[in-house]
Amino acid sequence: MRLTVKRLLPACLLTAASIAALQHPAAAAAGSVSARAAGVPTVVLTFDDGTADHLAVAGMLSRRGLKGTFYVNSGRLGRRGFLSVAALRAIAKEGHEIGGHTLHHPHLSQTFDATQQTEICDDRRALLKMGFAVRSFAYPFGDFDESGERIAMSCGYNSARDINGLYRPDSCRACPVTETIPPADPAAVRATSQTRLPRTARTLREFVTRAQREDDPGMVTFVFHEIKNDPRDQYATVPKEFEAFVDWLAQQRKAKKIEVKTMGDVVGGDVSPVS
Repeated sequence: MRLTVKRLLPACLLTAASIAALQHPAAAAAGSVSARAAGVPTVVLTFDDGTADHLAVAGMLSRRGLKGTFYVNSGRLGRRGFLSVAALRAIAKEGHEIGGHTLHHPHLSQTFDATQQTEICDDRRALLKMGFAVRSFAYPFGDFDESGERIAMSCGYNSARDINGLYRPDSCRACPVTETIPPADPAAVRATSQTRLPRTARTLREFVTRAQREDDPGMVTFVFHEIKNDPRDQYATVPKEFEAFVDWLAQQRKAKKIEVKTMGDVVGGDVSPVS
């Protein structure tokens, strides 16, 4: 059962000046949507849940000149199997984006509005206090409703990412191949979904090559979870397949056939205070 009476949002706890002081140099310079090469799709690599393996993943990307967006649950940082705050800072120092993913990873649409606000806003507030320039959000499980969209935007996020909405060869052939730049709905940014598809480098490449055939391609956003060898985990990607994919992306980028950017750099916008 959901609340039918909307509660007033809490007053801003951080001033705009204090938020500006938290910005990393790259984020501070990215106040608006950056220019992109005409006819070239933009690839956005996102990683959910802040699991411990993502520190090594960030290193893999950095060695290839690629940047990713890492959506973390601040309430899990430091727990077994998850990133520590120090590891997260190391990822940010390499130029990767840190985004919010709620405090504890709930199904947002199944919670009261007040709980959604706590999960989304307090998570962003905690990450800001740690010194991260947090502009982007991802819904856990891709589960959200109108209240979740409204709250995510009112908490100061510039975008909130879904986990699907783009073309799939098996179940969404009529869906668009790419999301527009800027996104058609910043509160529900569409992404590729590889659930129940073979998570191979070939499958991942096909999402990009299909976008390259578009007349006016936008962005292709990938949603990754753990990069590990575990055939029982339908969300995991085998390291050798992931490495082959990012090797190919780096080659495509060098040939100027794609761009690879963080979600925050594609969407743009300043780091706003939590309201």
